[in-house]
Amino acid sequence: MLPESSPLRPDPTPPGASGATSRVRRATWVGLALITLLALAVRLHGIAFLSPHLMEPDGLVVDYQMRVIDGRGSETPDHAMHAFYPHLLARVASLVPSAWVAPSHPRTLEEHLRAAGAIRMRARIAVVLLSLLAIPLTWLLARRFLPDPWPLLAAAFTAASPFVMWFAQQARPHVAAASFVLLAVCAAVHLRRHGGWRAYVFAGLAAGLAVGALQNGIAAFGPIAVALILRWRADRARVLVGGLVVLTIAGLFVVWLYPFLFASADAGGVGVDEQGTLGLSRHKIFLGLFNGGGFMVVWRSLVDYDPVLTCGAILGLVAAISAPLVLRGRFGRERALDLAVVLAYALPYFVVIGLYQRTYQRFALPLVPFLAILAAFGLFVLWWALRSAARPLGLFAAGLAVLVATAQFAWCWRIGSVRASTDTIAAAAHWLEQNAQPDSDEIDVMPGLDMPLKRTPDSVAHGERMQDEQSLPWFRHLWETPTSEIEAPAYDLRWMDLFAEATRKLVRSDPGAFVQALTGRYAVTVVWPQKYRPALRAVRDGLAANARRGARFSPDDPGVDDDIPLVHQDDELPEASPWAWRALHAGCVGPTIEIYRLR
Repeated sequence: MLPESSPLRPDPTPPGASGATSRVRRATWVGLALITLLALAVRLHGIAFLSPHLMEPDGLVVDYQMRVIDGRGSETPDHAMHAFYPHLLARVASLVPSAWVAPSHPRTLEEHLRAAGAIRMRARIAVVLLSLLAIPLTWLLARRFLPDPWPLLAAAFTAASPFVMWFAQQARPHVAAASFVLLAVCAAVHLRRHGGWRAYVFAGLAAGLAVGALQNGIAAFGPIAVALILRWRADRARVLVGGLVVLTIAGLFVVWLYPFLFASADAGGVGVDEQGTLGLSRHKIFLGLFNGGGFMVVWRSLVDYDPVLTCGAILGLVAAISAPLVLRGRFGRERALDLAVVLAYALPYFVVIGLYQRTYQRFALPLVPFLAILAAFGLFVLWWALRSAARPLGLFAAGLAVLVATAQFAWCWRIGSVRASTDTIAAAAHWLEQNAQPDSDEIDVMPGLDMPLKRTPDSVAHGERMQDEQSLPWFRHLWETPTSEIEAPAYDLRWMDLFAEATRKLVRSDPGAFVQALTGRYAVTVVWPQKYRPALRAVRDGLAANARRGARFSPDDPGVDDDIPLVHQDDELPEASPWAWRALHAGCVGPTIEIYRLR
């Protein structure tokens, strides 16, 4: 047991102090509610960025699944996208009313743009709402290891993580999955402490939600298994039955949220092929790439997206190692067992994603709540050590903790503000509205660049091959909507013919000839970094050498000329500046866009 001097032991409640205790509890709940509401406001700020003309890659999957659920268009349950992720996010997003994001009868261009991005926006709102679950859960788990009010600091770190903020506004399942994984860890801790059939059912529900949100949710079974082992002495045979209850409930979630696993033999099952590749519902995991290459990816992700939390977690790790000396007390058996359950998730998961060379930065998102608790623990130990030396120093440490959390919220708000600004593609569209003649001026556009303008009927027909392209929701909307219903001028936008390999070879060998063959009055191109997408880069270089530039739109200051887009992620870019840091000085989001006058 902890000695009386340990700050981890709750202070004994003196007679007549129940009123004060109630006030403290009310203040704690009010503080937690305010943190959660502030996180909601911050995450909704700028949530419509790049919608609907440039959408996040994984959002294509959720978009497709929602269309299947709603019975729309040509989407079918046997398509690869339908089986790429489990369906929890798509089903939750389908419950978000369309009226929240777009009018039912759009008329103006702006209203039609909102209607075109409605499915993706519903998914983004669902992600935001599900991400909030991690905030009270972080507080709940932190209470196992920290005295009040320090669990609120841990909750604030989760709420105000720029790393979480970056992906919480995107229609991809990773942030939502992190919430359900944390729920499973909390359920495992509760099961270890209390047992009982309700605890087993709760653990099964949490595990099912974690797996149903994302495939890597299977790691949530680790802490539940440790909790079952630690319950053996108290529950004996009930542990075996309870384990079956957990597996049965989780299995029902798999049947519900992975229907493609049972649809057909090639619909995205689980297995290892002859080349040693693990197939996991359309995902390919190359077993030969478990060579430790992912540790640097995880480190870079944490430093680039959330350097403050990363430094706090390092402080917490140092404090955890030295805590027995600093706190002058033992950790306590119950807390040690709770920690064993928590580490049964955090450590194996960190090791696995660290070993895998093709780990992506978003794979580290489930670790954020645990890093937040570790950071709060580090600041708590710092406060305790300084307060023991001199009370004013303790007040300084407490003020520092509040300042850090406040700065994190301000950082997240800044990211939202950058996203809420007019993006580079929309700015280019506004320039065309002011300079190009509707209907008559042909405008050549780089393929994949979905300009948020109304197209002429001929322009829509010219892009027929793109009618089912998931990454072009605005063009799909134009294809499905009579242009007469949109109250706006129409422009003759034509995608450059770069679809054939022979054409791309010509561009790389003689970009000037390709540019001379363009028939439009203007050309709109994305500027990619050097040595990246050589055919598309060659188009821009050919335009720069053979035409007059009319406008340039960059997400950064005018003096920045590295041509690195600031969009959804940096996985595919040849180089990238620290991502969340960049948002502090960026003017908006989007790729660098240039418009050239051809004639």
